[in-house]
Amino acid sequence: MRRLTLLMVIGSVLFLVFAGCSSQEQKKQSHLTKGKEYFDKGEYKAARIELKNVVQIDPKFIPAQLLLAETDLKLGDAQAAFRAYSVVAELDPANTEAQLKLATFLMLAQKFDESRQRVDGILAREPNHIEALLLLAALFDTRRTFSRPATFSAR
Repeated sequence: MRRLTLLMVIGSVLFLVFAGCSSQEQKKQSHLTKGKEYFDKGEYKAARIELKNVVQIDPKFIPAQLLLAETDLKLGDAQAAFRAYSVVAELDPANTEAQLKLATFLMLAQKFDESRQRVDGILAREPNHIEALLLLAALFDTRRTFSRPATFSAR
């Protein structure tokens, strides 16, 4: 009798755990779908809310992090976008989109060496990646500009 009761309790707990997991997965997908719909309509604040719900359920869900980063850029929140791209780059170092965006942010922050490392990583995987090559050229040009001594003319 005790054995039967114990098995029923364990079975009930397992049922609840698995039911909760599928429910969380359904919620995650529902929020992601809504977030994409809002993003496509240009309703970026609503999209951000839905995508933050996804990330709250699963912080390692890369598609939601990427769309959240793009949404944050559309809303003009560069810091939040940088954080989301950083999460993606940490979870998937080979994610070219996140690495390229981070390299751009780093270049704009005049962190040229860090930016160059990310660009080099992209080009090591994809030597003909046009955007990475353009960013590399911009890095060279920017570094050259910043390394020139300032000249002032006396009037």
